[in-house]
Amino acid sequence: MTETVVDQLLARAAAAEATHKWIEAVALYEVALVRAPDHVPAMLGAATAARANGDHARAVIFLTRADRTEPGRADIAAALGEALAATSRLPEAAAAFERARAAKPLDARLAARLGVARLAAGDADGAVSAFDAALRLDPAEPHALSGLGSALVAAGRPLAAVEAFRRTGESRPHADRAAALLSLGDMAGGFADLDGVATCPPWAARLPVWDGAPLDRPLLVWTGPDPLDLITFASVLPLARSLAAYLVLVAPKPFVRLASSIEGVGHVVADNDDVGDWVRAAGAAAPLVGLPHRLGLTAGSFVPTGSLLAAEPMLADRWSARLDLGRGKPAIGLVWGGGLRLDDLAPLAGIGDLRFVALERVPSTMLARSSTPSGWEVADPPVRIEHPGPDFEAGVDARVDCAALISRIDAIIAIDGLSLRLAGALGRPGVALLPAAASWVWRLEGEKTPRYPSLSLLRQQPEKPLAALLAEVIHRVRDLVRR
Repeated sequence: MTETVVDQLLARAAAAEATHKWIEAVALYEVALVRAPDHVPAMLGAATAARANGDHARAVIFLTRADRTEPGRADIAAALGEALAATSRLPEAAAAFERARAAKPLDARLAARLGVARLAAGDADGAVSAFDAALRLDPAEPHALSGLGSALVAAGRPLAAVEAFRRTGESRPHADRAAALLSLGDMAGGFADLDGVATCPPWAARLPVWDGAPLDRPLLVWTGPDPLDLITFASVLPLARSLAAYLVLVAPKPFVRLASSIEGVGHVVADNDDVGDWVRAAGAAAPLVGLPHRLGLTAGSFVPTGSLLAAEPMLADRWSARLDLGRGKPAIGLVWGGGLRLDDLAPLAGIGDLRFVALERVPSTMLARSSTPSGWEVADPPVRIEHPGPDFEAGVDARVDCAALISRIDAIIAIDGLSLRLAGALGRPGVALLPAAASWVWRLEGEKTPRYPSLSLLRQQPEKPLAALLAEVIHRVRDLVRR
């Protein structure tokens, strides 16, 4: 009797799915599971309906249950991996695809999907291995062909990445291929790809495309949603400005204040404002990341001649007073997120001649009241790290507070990211902790870069953790402070 009722419930659930009544379908599958708790088809049906309704977290629950009920099934593990990836549980997604591949080791598509999951989870070397395995099984596997180049870039193997992109036969511009070409010094090819992948906003389509020639009318330049692009390509704006009557930068609203102090920018307008008046006055438009290509820049010309950015004096005074900077011990800004854990900072403990100040906004649960000038510090690290307070970086403006604070501290120690590049753009001294596969802006080797001459570069060695660099970092910082 129970089996008949379950079959009827599954039929009704399937009918609900056929008419896109996803919530009703999930409810019917759940009723079936109450009557038959180990019914795997009902679990899979519920997961499919939940995902179709956009509820990937609920799908994970059903698929986890199915995976435990019938372990070793590749289809269940793969579906679980997809649902976990959709909920940004990336390491768990990769683990699920690993189980799926173990169950079907000759399935090229599963090997490729494992590569995609590993790459998303930050395991570039593992992704390369999975993509290679997929291509050995099927040299034409599309996901492996398209993903191998990106994985090789992330693994710090630009030459192999360029060759992988070439093998795909795909001629369209690609952001990861651009990164590989730029790392290898092919500025023309890399900048051409960056220009080609730039998204054109609707208003820009109404203007001529700027080709780098002198312009007797305003030039409109737009930047994308990543603030790293804004800082990375800021050094191009003065050159573009010298060729146009006026330069207007169209940026996401959170970047407007930061962008307003960049050299060469005449006016900044938010991209969600009405830019119609500027469009009518402008003579042409171009993406910020496309300027190097349109100007024909090389590695040597893509170098700033001075500080590219200026912090807001009132904000700088505010944070300087809050932290009582400029008196007593030198203050060293710290950025550890994105590559280090707090526990990794243990080598900095016991250093009595320097103060450490967090340049990151952290959750309130990570802050503790203290006797520091600001009254706040990061809770429970192995070294005392002062914090500007819970209102630091609390506004809508991207990294304006951080730039102001960096302008007054004595030096910075930071993982590659916006804070580090802000320090470079401000001309402030610091030590960059670079992963083995560093961005092209840092070049492939060397302790200095002409892009950010005030920064000293420490590079992760193969087979060693990034935290191993901290043994050397204090010597570098002390040298910078003494200078």
